[in-house]
Amino acid sequence: MMNVKNLNAGYETENGYVPILNKINFSVKKNIILGIAGESGSGKSTLASVLYNSFKYPGKITGGDILFKGNNLLKMKANELRQIRGTQISFIPQAAMNALNPVKKIRLQFYDVMIAHNVHEDKFDEKISSILELVRLNKNVLDSFPHELSGGMKQRVVIAMSLLLSPEFIILDEPTTGLDVLVEHEILADIKKIQEKLGLTMIFISHDLSILFAISDEIIMMYGGEIVESGTYADVLEHPAHPYTYQLMKSIPMIGHKLDRSMIIKGSTIDFTSRPEGCYFSPRCNFAEPDCTGIHPELRAADNAYHLQRCRLYPSWAQRI
Repeated sequence: MMNVKNLNAGYETENGYVPILNKINFSVKKNIILGIAGESGSGKSTLASVLYNSFKYPGKITGGDILFKGNNLLKMKANELRQIRGTQISFIPQAAMNALNPVKKIRLQFYDVMIAHNVHEDKFDEKISSILELVRLNKNVLDSFPHELSGGMKQRVVIAMSLLLSPEFIILDEPTTGLDVLVEHEILADIKKIQEKLGLTMIFISHDLSILFAISDEIIMMYGGEIVESGTYADVLEHPAHPYTYQLMKSIPMIGHKLDRSMIIKGSTIDFTSRPEGCYFSPRCNFAEPDCTGIHPELRAADNAYHLQRCRLYPSWAQRI
């Protein structure tokens, strides 16, 4: 449904252009949830805004294509993009619930979305009613201001707004950040049910691997603005092929399992203004060898043609664990 080819993007700064996304290639099949994981500073949110083509100055796209149902989003005119935003592709950015207008009731904010996309007034209440039922919200929220709602309710309102115009494809960037664990679990379950019921295609972005393993069909791991591993949920969970994936998984506390402190990732993500010459992860990798700092690896097949990884030591590093 979406194909991303050789995508490169970054930011203009006082000291010149700083590249962030480096040769991003992946495809999203119809009716699946693709999870994209990585620490803060891995390029996930930059990728999300580029995919929705809302990447504005100082952001700059320097190459590549984003094909949505065969049409290149990066070559569309502004009026063409407006026609598909909301109606075909919807985007829930980070902290979206905080973007609700604080001085306007929820009902009017729903109306604003439909007016902007020329929905006939006669259909307003019917559409809103069906969407609220889908996200398990009482109609009483329509007469509330955002500050009168809990964080979970506001997030459900935002999800409802993203569904209002019946899009086929939704990009969700950290949609449960800031919510307590119980509410987060409920919203994740609802997102999965909605996706299955409506046959939606989703990209779900999070720094939390446990969330992505709970909801995703396929997973992409990002580090330093590039893909370091990709595959099905089972591939990545059961047979991690890149040390970053493995160390990130091992550093997640799990009930019934002792935390492996030796695998906790030390240090911080790369400085995009001075990338390492070799593998970007090598300075923090528990399995790195001297050659890793001089040779930048390419994506290649791991244990099957669809499971890709970017480590020159694979599979030897994995045989040491």
